[in-house]
Amino acid sequence: MSVKSIGAYRSARWKGNRDADNTPLTILNTIYDVHGWQWSQELQAIYRHEALTAVVGAYYFKQRSNDIVTVELNPPPPGIQRDSDNNVVDNKSWAGFTQWTYNFGERLGATGGARYTQDDKGSYPDQFDFAAPAVKQVPLQWYRDTFSSFTPSASLNFRWNPQVMTYVSYAEGFKGGGWNSHFNSVLTPAQQAALQEFKPEKTKTYELGAKLDLLGNTLRLNVAVFDSDYTDMQVTYRGPAPNGVAPFLTNAGKASIKGAEAELTWLLATHWNIEASIGHLESRINRLDITPLAVIPPGLRVGNELPFAPRWQAHLGIAYTAHAASLSITPRVDASYQTRTFFDATDTPEIAELGGYTVLNASVLVSPGTGSWRLTVGANNATDKIYRVAGNSSLSTGSGYAEVAYARPREYFATISYAF
Repeated sequence: MSVKSIGAYRSARWKGNRDADNTPLTILNTIYDVHGWQWSQELQAIYRHEALTAVVGAYYFKQRSNDIVTVELNPPPPGIQRDSDNNVVDNKSWAGFTQWTYNFGERLGATGGARYTQDDKGSYPDQFDFAAPAVKQVPLQWYRDTFSSFTPSASLNFRWNPQVMTYVSYAEGFKGGGWNSHFNSVLTPAQQAALQEFKPEKTKTYELGAKLDLLGNTLRLNVAVFDSDYTDMQVTYRGPAPNGVAPFLTNAGKASIKGAEAELTWLLATHWNIEASIGHLESRINRLDITPLAVIPPGLRVGNELPFAPRWQAHLGIAYTAHAASLSITPRVDASYQTRTFFDATDTPEIAELGGYTVLNASVLVSPGTGSWRLTVGANNATDKIYRVAGNSSLSTGSGYAEVAYARPREYFATISYAF
């Protein structure tokens, strides 16, 4: 029996200014001032005895944040509209979980687990137009709700021989609901009831796979196929009033991701190490169940691909280890490929990465044969590739903008580690 404790605390204070229209005019500017902290604690009791391994644990999370957001819009003359979208966030979450694994001899193993999660979400929005600060877009008060879920998991694995193992697994997932806190107009009670709160998202995943050690245990190959079904999937979009140009989170209905992946590690000869992987995804929105009070953007429809889910991804890494005096020197090159990727639920082409691209990283690791230190120097995006990594748009509103974020250019780095 062993006991593990994992604790963490984080505090953040940041300010920012975003010019979404990218012009010298004040058409859509956003000014941020955020101060928040979060704390978490997890306890695990781990039991091992012969064929049985068990984990029983508990988790607690607490977060509080004060978000002050000022939005400057340029409506028809004579002036500039300034909205204040202030929001105090008070969230806490706790969970209890357990997982048990039992090996029936040397070939068959079974694992079962379960987790109960409860999220308590609190929002205190103070949103108004500077022209009439006493008129609140939603009533000034605390909005609180509790979201909970029981999520089981189970798997079976069978070892056909020392080199081949297959498995099948089932798991459920849960993402808590919450509150929208940005609106650009005063909501009616019906609009507030339909649009301010969003529900939890749940998923069920099935997976079938195999793990193989081949070529005298010099090549490891892992393959898997999986199917995930989402209920009340949470999507973010921008649309016409009442949410206007502000980001709006709602539940879209059902979605699915089906896929397959393979990865290998090959120790070729004495000095070469080759790693490769390939993955294929088929993602789509299967059903939309959005409230009629939400003005749905024209691009949000059944059949859309999900954000950040490219059809194909592949990776190839090659490393060679040489020895000079008492030093071990390992240069390494990694190439990653990704096909077309959308960044929003409406599959907006203006902000998507429409073409496939390859990113090249390179590094050199130096370490002594028997020493405790390691030095790595290298370059990420070594070819200085320009490609998009995120984006958002509000083409269906009066602001009519679309903006994207690009990856960092070539970046050099050095790291050193020492084992005491």
